[in-house]
Amino acid sequence: MLKQLSTLLKQLSRSMVTKPEKQNERATLQMVATLAQVSTSTVSLVLAGKASHRRISEDTRARVKKIADDLNYAPNLLTRSLRRGRTNILSFFSTFRHRETDDLYMDKMSSAIETAGGDCGYDILVHCNFNRSPREIYQFLNGGMADGLLLFAPQHDDPLLPLLRNSNLPVVIVNGRDPEGEYPSVADDATLGMRLVADQLLANGHRRIAIFSGRQPEARDAFARAQALQAFLREAGSPIPPEWVLECGSDEATEILAKLMSSSEPPTAIFCWHDRLAYAVLAACDQLGIEVPEQLSIIGYDGLHWPSATRHVASSIQVDFNALALKAVRLLDLYIAGYAGAPLQETLPVAFVPGTSLGPANQLQRSKT
Repeated sequence: MLKQLSTLLKQLSRSMVTKPEKQNERATLQMVATLAQVSTSTVSLVLAGKASHRRISEDTRARVKKIADDLNYAPNLLTRSLRRGRTNILSFFSTFRHRETDDLYMDKMSSAIETAGGDCGYDILVHCNFNRSPREIYQFLNGGMADGLLLFAPQHDDPLLPLLRNSNLPVVIVNGRDPEGEYPSVADDATLGMRLVADQLLANGHRRIAIFSGRQPEARDAFARAQALQAFLREAGSPIPPEWVLECGSDEATEILAKLMSSSEPPTAIFCWHDRLAYAVLAACDQLGIEVPEQLSIIGYDGLHWPSATRHVASSIQVDFNALALKAVRLLDLYIAGYAGAPLQETLPVAFVPGTSLGPANQLQRSKT
């Protein structure tokens, strides 16, 4: 009689499985084991699908699975990753340390990174708390949550770089190069891009060309692109006057363009260091009554169609964001897997897309050169 009563009480206790009292309290392996009256190793084997290897009875398997389901038990991924040495998570950190709500470029880049991560079997942890100190950021990046880091566009003096160099965290630089040559990197071929810009301008008869660069320090690629275009045009015998290389923010485009085009011999074409500025200049042309491309041709960079009131599509150098992101994730995966060779520097080709904002310099304009 006592034995039957004991058996009945055990069955009753098994049927009265309750979830953790606190709403935010996670069910643990130990909770499942206690309610199932088995060891934690037995629970682990059952939930990992390895019960048959250890001759665990069907009754025990069913009991463990039911209790785990009733508790909404999920394995602690951090504990599991520490045991396996992998989390299958990659960190993505932008060294610009801010994110605008209408930043089409970073929206496109982040989406491409997320897609590439998924294609390669990783989740992406996008870091967006930029209020931490460099050391706090480093400790967070190097804290074991991710297998590796995609570091976006660091400058040579970024305070994170010396901290990361002292860690074992695999790092790939995206859209930039390591000044010390220690880290692998992936970037678009900006030299080819600026060669294509020079070739297109010259082929259309443009000899009076201005450059709208960006405001430092945010315009990190602006100086390099402007310098490369100047060099190519100088080689072709069409140097750009220093006063026609102008720093220009999108909100200043109308004022700067009006002043530039008021001269007796204004430029026939403007290269804008990125497409957001190109579309701001195109909108300014509409406002000022400047005909594009009849009076003025505009070329941008990135191949992105930013929201704008203009009817034009900017002629531009197109960067394949998806290919760049996939190359970066695959490269980081290679280093996570243990590659120990010389740092790999990947360069992706770019292409010129004509748009509607590039045309030939007219005869009157050419006669003034």
